[in-house]
Amino acid sequence: MGYDRLYFLKKAYAIFPGVGRPVAAEVLGPHYARRAKARGPARAALDAAVGLAFRAWIPWRARQVQRKFGLDEAWRRRAVEIARARFADPNDIALFRIDEAGALGAYIRRFEDAALNKQINPRGWTRDCALADKARFHDRCAAAGLPHPQTVAVAAGGHVEVRADPAGRALAAKPADGEGGDGVRMLGAVADAADLRAKLAGAGRARLIVQPRVAAHPALADLALNALPTVRIVTMLDEAGRPEAVSATFRFPSVETACVDNMKAGGLIAAVDLETGTLGPACKGYGGGDHDVHPVTSGAITGRSLPDWHAALALARRAHGEAFSDYALIGWDVALTPDGPLLIEGNGKPGVLMPQRAARRGLAQGRYGALLAHHLATKA
Repeated sequence: MGYDRLYFLKKAYAIFPGVGRPVAAEVLGPHYARRAKARGPARAALDAAVGLAFRAWIPWRARQVQRKFGLDEAWRRRAVEIARARFADPNDIALFRIDEAGALGAYIRRFEDAALNKQINPRGWTRDCALADKARFHDRCAAAGLPHPQTVAVAAGGHVEVRADPAGRALAAKPADGEGGDGVRMLGAVADAADLRAKLAGAGRARLIVQPRVAAHPALADLALNALPTVRIVTMLDEAGRPEAVSATFRFPSVETACVDNMKAGGLIAAVDLETGTLGPACKGYGGGDHDVHPVTSGAITGRSLPDWHAALALARRAHGEAFSDYALIGWDVALTPDGPLLIEGNGKPGVLMPQRAARRGLAQGRYGALLAHHLATKA
C-alpha cells in the first residue's frame, strides 16, 4: 500500500465547523476560537464558502446514509435537522446513533479528528513515524524490552530477511504499513527458512513482516473464533507528561471465516470499562444493532470481564512512557494471550469512530476531551 498520498491529501484541508461561528463540543471551543482569530480574510472567506457547501450537501448525504443503513424517512428528516443544527455529517449521526441535537455536543466528529490529531501528534504524520511501520514499531518494542510478537522475518523488494528460526511454527504475514487487517495472510506451519521464502515468493516487492500466529487467552475462546481479538487502549500524555489511559474498546470477529478482528472485516466492538475491564454490549462498526451475546457462539459479552485487564493497562502506559513518549496520543492494539498481554500494534491516528460508537458516548467528555484540549492549547 505504501505511503498513502490520497489519504494525506484528503486530510490536508481542515474543515472549520460552521459558516460564521464554530459549532463544536464545548471543550473544543477555545481551539476553534484560536483558529478563527488566526485566519486571514481569504481563509475566512474560504471557510465560509466550504461551510455553506457543507450545509447544502447535508440533505443529499442524509439520503445516501438512509439507503445505506436501511433507515426510514422519519430518520432522514430528523438527521437533516440535527446535522444542520450541529454542523454534522449525517453518517456520524447514524453511526453514533444520535437522536437529538444536543447529544452531539459530547462527540468529536470524524471530519474534525485529522486536524486535531495533526496538531497534537505531528510525528504521526511524518514518513518516519515509528507507529505507522510495523517493522520499526516492533524494533522499538524489542529495544525497550516490551512484550510483543517476535519478528521472524521481514520481506522487502523481493528479498526476505529471516531473523529467527521459523521451523515448525505457524506464522502470519502482514503488510508493514497496512491498516485495518488488509493484506494479512496466514502462512500456516513452516518447515524451515527455505519453505518460508517459498511461501512469500508471491508477495513480489511488498514490504511484509512475518510473526508467529498469536493465540488468544483461553477465557476468550468463545469470542475469538478463528481470529485474534485485541483491545484498543488509547493513552494520552497527561498534564504532567505521564501516559494515561483515556478509552478502551474490545474488538473480536463476528463470523468464523474471519482471520482478523477489524471493523472492516465485519468485526464486533464493545466498550471496556477502564476501571474494571468489563465489557458493554457489542455492535458492528458500521450499522446493525447491539449484541449481549456472541451471534455465533452465544458467549456472553455484556458484563464479561477481560482477563489480565490491569496488566494490559499497565503495558500500554509503560510502552507509551518508556518507548513512545515522542507521541502525545497512541492507540495500542493489545492481545490478551495465555502468556499475558502482548503489544500487536501502535496507532498514532487511532480515530474516534470506534470508541464513540462502541460506548455510545462522546470522547469530548471526560479525560479524553480534557487532555485533548490541554494539548491543543499547549501546541497552539
